[in-house]
Amino acid sequence: MIRQKIKKFTEDICEYNGYSQQQREEIEYTFRIFIFEILKIFILVGLFSLIGCFKEILCIVLAMSLTKPFTGGYHESSQIKCLVVTVIISIIIITLALNNNLNIISIILLNLINIFSIYHQAPIINDNMPLTRNDLIIRNKILALLSSSILFLISLILYNKGIYSSIITWTLFINSCLMFNKKHKV
Repeated sequence: MIRQKIKKFTEDICEYNGYSQQQREEIEYTFRIFIFEILKIFILVGLFSLIGCFKEILCIVLAMSLTKPFTGGYHESSQIKCLVVTVIISIIIITLALNNNLNIISIILLNLINIFSIYHQAPIINDNMPLTRNDLIIRNKILALLSSSILFLISLILYNKGIYSSIITWTLFINSCLMFNKKHKV
C-alpha cells in the first residue's frame, strides 16, 4: 500500500514537471528509501524507548545515519529484514557499550581502525543502486571519512559523559566491519 502511494505521488509530481522515465524512477527510488528509512527510525526509537534506551538508540541512529549512506555495505533484500537486522545490531551495540568500559586508548584505536577501513574499502557499491560515476564514488569516500572523523572527535569529547562515546565507537566499528561482508562472484 505504501509503495503504491509513493508511486502515485511521484508519478503526479514527475508528470507535472515533465521529468523523463529515468528521472521518475530515480525520484521514486529515493523517495521510497527515504520514507522507509524514516519509518524504520520511528519504529527503532519507539521500540528502544519502551525498554528505556531512548538516548542510546538516538546515538546509534545518528551515527549510522551520518556514515552508512556514504560507506555502503550490508544490505537486506526487504525493509522488514533490514529492520530486524538493525534492531539486532542496535542491541549488540548497546550491550557492548554497557559491558565493555572502553578507555581512551581503546576508543582511539578502534576509531583509527574504522577510518583505515573506510579509507580502503568505502564506498561499497550496492547492486540495487550502483554508483558508476567516479566523481560520486570519490565524493562518498570523502564524506564517509569526514563524517566518521567528526564522530570520532565527538566520541573523544563525550569520553567522560557516560556510555555515548562507546556507543559511537562500537557503531562505527560494526558499520566498518559490515563493509567487508560483500560476496564476490566467482
